[in-house]
Order: sequence, then C-alpha cells, then structure tokens
Amino acid sequence: MSTAAVASGPLTRNTVSARSLAQPVVFGEVPRTPQLAFFLFILVNSTVFLRPAEIVPELLGLPIYEGLIFSCLFLSINIVRNELLPQMLYHNPTTICVLGIWLACALSHATHGSVVDLKDAVILFFKTALYYLLFVACVDTPTRFKLFLLNTACCAAVMVGLCVVDYFEWIDFTFVTHVTDRDGEDETGAVALVLRMRGTGIFEDPNDISMLIVAAIILCCYFATDKMFSVLRGLWLLPMGVLLTGLFCTRSRGGLMSLGAAFLTYILLRFGRGWSVLAGALGLIALPVIAGRQGEIDIEDGTGQERIQMWAEGLDAIKSPDIVFGIGQGLYQELAGLVAHNSYVHAYVELGFFGGTFFFGCIYFSALGLFRVTDPKLELRHPELHRFAPYLAAILAGWSVGLFSLSRCYVVPTYMVIGMASSFIALAGPRLQPACWLIAWDKAHVQKLVVASAGLLAFLYVFVKVFARFG
Repeated sequence: MSTAAVASGPLTRNTVSARSLAQPVVFGEVPRTPQLAFFLFILVNSTVFLRPAEIVPELLGLPIYEGLIFSCLFLSINIVRNELLPQMLYHNPTTICVLGIWLACALSHATHGSVVDLKDAVILFFKTALYYLLFVACVDTPTRFKLFLLNTACCAAVMVGLCVVDYFEWIDFTFVTHVTDRDGEDETGAVALVLRMRGTGIFEDPNDISMLIVAAIILCCYFATDKMFSVLRGLWLLPMGVLLTGLFCTRSRGGLMSLGAAFLTYILLRFGRGWSVLAGALGLIALPVIAGRQGEIDIEDGTGQERIQMWAEGLDAIKSPDIVFGIGQGLYQELAGLVAHNSYVHAYVELGFFGGTFFFGCIYFSALGLFRVTDPKLELRHPELHRFAPYLAAILAGWSVGLFSLSRCYVVPTYMVIGMASSFIALAGPRLQPACWLIAWDKAHVQKLVVASAGLLAFLYVFVKVFARFG
C-alpha cells in the first residue's frame, strides 16, 4: 500500500505553527481547542437537525445558528488558522478540496462576469466551509469524536421521530409538512398518489431525510454494539425502529439504495466478500416484497428516466468553454428547469471540471483514507477507532450512493459526513502501527484524483448517452 511518509517520533498536531514544514505534524491526546468551543460546535451541529425557531416560533428571525458558529470560530480561531497552514493542508487534502470548491464557486461566475452571483455564491458556501473547518478543528480527540457521533445519532433520531409522529397524524406539528407525489398509475389508468414524509429545515426533501436516516441507522448500530452501554445497549433498538419506519415513510428509492450500499459495505469490511455477496443476493430477492414502491427502480420510465434526461441536459451545456469552470454556481435550475438530482453531475455542470474534481475529491480522499486504515499491514491501536472504521465506511458509502439521486454539493450535511471521515483519518494515522500519514496532497495523489475524476465524468456522459430517452 502506498502511504505518505512514516513519521518519526511521537505524532502531535500541537504547536504546528512553530514547526518547520520539513518536520512531521502529529496529533496529541490533549484537545487543541477549548472545551467551550467544542460544546458550541455540538450546539451548531444540533441546530442542523433541530432548528429552535421551528419548534419555538417566538425565536423566528433570531440568528441562532450564525451566533453559535461564529462564537465557536472566535474561541477556536487559532486552531482553524493552523488547519490552513501549508503542512496541515498537505496532509489533509480533503480540506484543500473543500476550499477548492469555494474557489470554484467564485470562478464559475467570475469567468462569466457576474459580480452579484459571485458574491452570493461565495457567501453561500462560506458557511458550509466554515462548518467543515470547525469540525476538523474541534473534533480533535477520539473522545470528542465519539461524543459528536452520539449527538448526531440522538438529534437525527429525535427529528425523524417528530416527523414520523406527524406523518401518522398522532400529533400535528406545524413545522412539519409532507408531500404528495405521483406514483405511477392504478388499475384504472388514473394517476396514483403517495404521501411521502419530509423532514424539517434543510431536510424537507424526502430524499434528503432518507440519506440522513441511513447514516443515523448506522450510528445506532454502532452504539448498540458498544459495551460501554452494558445492558442499556438494547435501548438503541428503539431509535433504530423509529428510523427504519421513517425511511419507509419517505418512499425514497434513493434512500433504499443508500441503505443497501451502506450495509453491504459494512458486511464486506466486517465479515468479508462472501458474506457481502450473499447479503446482496438475499436483499435483491426480498426487495420487491419488503420495499414496495421503493423497490421499483426503473430507469426506462417515470422519475428515473426524467432524472437521466435532466443529467443529459446539464452535461450538454458544458460541451463548450464552460467545461473548465462551469455555467455558474446555482444556475443549473435555470438551464434544465430543475436541479440535476445528481450531486456529481450538478457539480461538474455548475463548477466545471475544475470544481467538479474538487467535489469528487472530497469523496475520493475520504474513501482512500478509510481504505488504507483497513490495510492488514497496519494495526490501528485505538480499539474504539478500530471498531468504528467499518461503520464510518458504511456511512460514507451510503451517502456517496445517495448523492447520485440528489443535488447536495453545497449543504452542511454532506460536509458533516466528509468531516467525519477527515477527522477520523487524522485521528487514526498516528495510532497506526507503524504510525503514518494516510493521504497527502502530492503529485501522485493529485494525478490519481484527476484521472479518477475524468473517468467519472466520462462515465456520466456515456451513461446518459445510452439511457436518456428523448422524444
């Protein structure tokens, strides 16, 4: 396996600014950020799922999220600054990719001379990039990492639980509304309708909340197998049941595909290829019976074909000079009438190959780092990080598959998952035997990223060419 250079001596990230760029940077057991900053970041993360103004209308209009995130930044500004030092960026290429997306948002409009759109795009993604930077700065020890996971699992389960209660009309919450979608035709030829559960805030799309549900289910499985909870581990079955019910209520095909990818990845890493193949075969057999509408995945007709046509329209738009920097962040809907419903297509079209490669790079480096953590030649000496590795790989796989059916290139939840992987890789490297940097922004890695990105874009072009049915 090719890894970055093995560090000599103890690994620590403390006092990075005082170190020569030729010296290894490592991670200490002592938190670099103040405890209050970490607490504020946990509150920031909580408001992503549970918005106080939606639950308490009297708080409407108060900049609660902004107040929390900038307070957190104020307390951890030196650590965030350290994350942007050249040596830190060299060993965390995911951060370079996040900053590259921010630059690509600006360039996508600058190349078209649109100053107003440029300003809006820069401000929009700044909030997301700031969340990611605070994540990698504040979640800097295994204990904090686990507390963050616990917070995410609980907040997601509570939010989904409220939506399920409202969906079944047990309690009517004014801040939760659901959507009725067409679902093919009934026996008489009339359009059939289906009620789909939506979430709150940025999870109002049924497909959005379904991706969150999948990630939360994996987290609940992780905590349900945690010996620290002793006899109370069985209590995690309750939120898991709520989350699975919520996933069914979304009627999301993308969510079901995401769940399948997540669990197959976990089984592959935990039990091996044979069990993964068996589980996949059994899942395909049971899918039509268990999933109903969600199991009916058809790319020749219906919404599946409509989405492929939208991908084709977008990709056609960058067969021009826009192939480099795109048509402009946020302009896909003006081009095709709707967003792409595919984050990879969306990023390549709006940000060009330049920005699309950075977006893909966030997934690429996250997956590469996790793959190397599981290398048999390396031993991860932290038991809890070792135990969590296949669960995190499952979350990343599920989210990455879900991005094929949603345009979520710029929103916080996507970078929450990317931040999980980035923080985990940073924590795992120095605890490996031998200790090493797992990924780096060097010539070899960048070349592989560019080739893989070009391959993905070519695949998307061929896919829509073959399967899009116009007229």
